[in-house]
Amino acid sequence: MDQSIVLDGSAGEGGGQILRTALSLSAITGRPFEIHQLRANRLKPGLRPQHREAARAIALVTGGGVEGAEVGSSHLRFRPGGPVRPGDHTFDVGTAGSTPLLFQTLCWPLALAGEASHLTLRGGTHQDYSPTFHYLALVWAPAVARLGFRFELGLRAAGFYPEGGGEFTAVVEPAHAMPPLDLRQRGTLREVEVVSMVAGLEFAVAERQAARAVRRLRDQGVPAEASCVPAPARLSTGAHLIVVGHFERCSSGHGALGGRGESPERTADEAVGEFHEFLSGAGAVDVHLGDQLLLPAALAAAGLLSPPPGVVPLTQFTVARVTPHLLTNAEVIRRFLDVEVTVSGEPGQEGAVSAGPRHPPSL
Repeated sequence: MDQSIVLDGSAGEGGGQILRTALSLSAITGRPFEIHQLRANRLKPGLRPQHREAARAIALVTGGGVEGAEVGSSHLRFRPGGPVRPGDHTFDVGTAGSTPLLFQTLCWPLALAGEASHLTLRGGTHQDYSPTFHYLALVWAPAVARLGFRFELGLRAAGFYPEGGGEFTAVVEPAHAMPPLDLRQRGTLREVEVVSMVAGLEFAVAERQAARAVRRLRDQGVPAEASCVPAPARLSTGAHLIVVGHFERCSSGHGALGGRGESPERTADEAVGEFHEFLSGAGAVDVHLGDQLLLPAALAAAGLLSPPPGVVPLTQFTVARVTPHLLTNAEVIRRFLDVEVTVSGEPGQEGAVSAGPRHPPSL
């Protein structure tokens, strides 16, 4: 357990997910790690403010030590200091960097700490290339609750790029075992929910986004109901629309950001187009949720949630598209946990994922 795991930050998708997953699992397993060529495949390689805050946050809750946690750094070493300490914590990215991604680094070790924690996270809440707060609340949180991880989320202020200034709160409940999750089929589409929000903009922008989305969906034979929401804002302005498909066995989320000189209609078209693409396939889990489900599924597979005797904690789901993000996340998980993680399917195509114990008990 004292031997440091060495990771290549340029492997696979070569982004920040390698670091975030490693930080979470290092805190949980007590295994130190070092990572070279941090975010080597990104336009701005090296550590960015949101990744620096993630490393500092995990160091704080574990009493650990971190070297190389400076913006621009291409090499980082982390050693957890001891058991994860739950409690009340406030973390500030300091920029419009993603607070949802920061939360997804912290939430797993805190959920396994045995007591509830209360977090306040400041920075960006709605930005490209990361889950938005609304995606977390409407799609991700209900999905991971079925794996035994429950979070209560609240938005205090929306933060868009480049100003940031957003804030949300989270209550992290102690994790508990749940029955194995099987999402190989999504079932019949039951309802489509459209949420259109604006922060610091005319409310008419939200109404135009919603009207366009509902009309486009109905043109495709999909009835939908829309709600328009004025979001609180402090420093930044922006707009967001998310289409949530509620199926028999799961939900999917498809969003787009607007308000920065973009027409509300274009924002709606982008979100509806993504939903239409998902609907035309057979995968049960949307392209974003696929890699975000993998880590909690692997934690359950590792027996960290104490399943009842004789129950095999095997999670199975199909994905709309196998992504480099998903494949890279699977590889990092295998380095830390003694679990069987399989991803079948060609990159860019539909696929299937399973996470279970490497040596399942005999039934």
